[in-house]
Amino acid sequence: MNVKIQRTNSDILRILSVAIRDKVRADLGNVTILSVDTSADYAFARVFVEIQGDETERQRALAELERAGGFLRTEIASRVKLRQTPQLRFSLDRGRDNANRVEELLNQINSGNKE
Repeated sequence: MNVKIQRTNSDILRILSVAIRDKVRADLGNVTILSVDTSADYAFARVFVEIQGDETERQRALAELERAGGFLRTEIASRVKLRQTPQLRFSLDRGRDNANRVEELLNQINSGNKE
C-alpha cells in the first residue's frame, strides 16, 4: 500500500471518529472506528467498526451509519484534498468477538484438564 493511501486512510479514520462522536452520535450507541481501507482508485473506502451491544443493536447502528454516509462523506470532502471522495462502506469488525470466543474455548479446555 502506498504512502498516500495510508495517509488518506488515517485522515478518514480521524475525521469519521470525530464526526460520529460530535455530529452523528444521536442513535449509535458505542461505535469505534477501527480502521479504514481505501481502494487504489479512491472510489471506495471500507470502514471497519466495532459496535458494543447485542446483534440487534449492532445492525441498527450499522444501518444508521449507512444512512449518515452522505453526511460523513461531505465531512471528509471538506477536510481531505482528494480529486474524488470515496464512497463509504461500513463493516462490522468481529475480531474482538472471535478472540473472546477462542479465549472462552481455551478456558473450557483448561478447566476440563484440571478435573
